[in-house]
Amino acid sequence: MAKGVKRRGKRRRRAARAVGASAGSDGLRGALSGLQSYMNRLCAERDRLTRQIAALQGALGSLGAATRGSAGRPPGRPGGGGRRPREGSLKEFITKVLSKNGGPMAVKDVTAAVVRAGYQTRNRTLGKSVGIALAQMPNVTKLGRGTFKLK
Repeated sequence: MAKGVKRRGKRRRRAARAVGASAGSDGLRGALSGLQSYMNRLCAERDRLTRQIAALQGALGSLGAATRGSAGRPPGRPGGGGRRPREGSLKEFITKVLSKNGGPMAVKDVTAAVVRAGYQTRNRTLGKSVGIALAQMPNVTKLGRGTFKLK
């Protein structure tokens, strides 16, 4: 008998023992029901914690204290879409270039215009950075593949 065959057999037996079952289907059902009961306990705990958080937020809100939203952000603050880009940043230069042009532009044209506008960089993959920034900017609409326009 070859060594590889023996090893595979040992691995299978070890895996069956790790599941906590014999090689039969009863062991698989037992493992499945164990995982389901564990998931049910976790869901019940999550629901209990959600109720506690809601109660605490209500109490803090009635006292006038600021509470965090469900996403972990302070209330009243949008998901990053309402702020202007930092002065001198790539996104600010992109906004300036797109507003000057007025129409749709390709990523390579935006990249060239940003450099002509005076953006200082040593980035060897500036085109890729511009494409990523364009996709992240909430005031920019993607018209097609590699074509963007200011909203």
